[in-house]
Amino acid sequence: MTIKQYKRAAGLFYSRDEAESAVRDLKAAGYDMDQVSVVAKDADRVAGHETTQKIGNKADEGAATGALTGGTLGGITGLLVGLGTLAIPGIGPILLAGAEATAIATTIAGAGIGAAAGGLIGALIGLGIPEEKAQLYSDRVGRGSFLVMVTGTGVETDRVATIMRQHGVEEFDIYDMPGATPTAIHHVDEDIRTRTDLGDRDKIRLYEERLMVNKQRAKAGEVSIGKHVETKTAEVAVPVERERIVIERTDAVNETSVNPGSVDFTESQPVRMDVYEETADIQKQAFVREEVNVRKEVERETVKAQDTVRREELDIQGDGNVVQR
Repeated sequence: MTIKQYKRAAGLFYSRDEAESAVRDLKAAGYDMDQVSVVAKDADRVAGHETTQKIGNKADEGAATGALTGGTLGGITGLLVGLGTLAIPGIGPILLAGAEATAIATTIAGAGIGAAAGGLIGALIGLGIPEEKAQLYSDRVGRGSFLVMVTGTGVETDRVATIMRQHGVEEFDIYDMPGATPTAIHHVDEDIRTRTDLGDRDKIRLYEERLMVNKQRAKAGEVSIGKHVETKTAEVAVPVERERIVIERTDAVNETSVNPGSVDFTESQPVRMDVYEETADIQKQAFVREEVNVRKEVERETVKAQDTVRREELDIQGDGNVVQR
C-alpha cells in the first residue's frame, strides 16, 4: 500500500513567454493539464485575443460558471482546461485558467474568506498559501506577472520545481494543500503480473541530472581614450630678397674739356634711391594630421565548465526471460 500526500507548487513569471514555456514543458513532461492553473492580469490581452465571457463578483454560481466557460484560446490558455475573467477591486480584470479557477472564482465572488482577506489574497490563502506569500503573489499579479500553480504528489512537485526554475520562476515554493488527506493506493501483485503493460502510475521513470548554464554579463575593465597637446620647435626655410646699392666708379676714357664757366661747383641735390628687403612673416595654421576611429569588437571563445551529475540506471534482477528494447 502506497500513501500519496498531495501538495501545491506555485511561482511567478515576469512575462507571458516564460510562463507559457514553463506550462508547455510541464505538459511535455507528462503532467495532466488538470493539475496546472494560471492567474494573470488583463485577461483580454494575455493571449492576444479577447475572452468570450467576463464576469463580476456577484455570486458563487456565476463566478464558477464564468471561470470555466471562457473561450479556449491559443498560448497559455489553450493548454489549460478552463478560462474566464473576474474583476477584483484594486487589481482589475484577471484571467483564471486551469483546475483552480473554480475555487478562486467562488472564493472571491462569495462572502467568505475572499471578502474578509481581500480578493485574490483571500482566495490564495484558501488554497493553502501563507498570507505573506499570498499578498506578494497578489501584488505581483496586479503589476502584470503570471502566477502558475501545479498540484501533485511530493515527487511531482519536486519535478515541477526543476522545470519552472529552468524558465526563470520567481518566489517559487511548495505548500501543503488544506483539507487534503493522504490517499492509500493498493497494488495487487497478481494484477501487475497478468497485465501485458504497466499503467502510467506503475511505470518506472529514470532521471538524470544535466548541467544548466546561465551567462552573466559583468564589467571587465574600462578604457579612456582622449588627446593631449605636445609642443616642439619647427623649422622652415624661406628665401627672401634684400636690395643693396651698388656704386661703380670708372675713370673717363676720353678726357674732354668743357667750356669755362659751364660747370657749377656749388652743392647739388643728392640722388636718393629706396632700398627694399623681404622678411619672413611666419603664421601657424592647423591641419588634420590623422583620424582615429574608436569601436568595440566582440571576441568569442568557448569556456568549459564541469560538475558531477547523477543518472539513474535500471536494475533488473531475477531469472526470467527479459528482452530489453
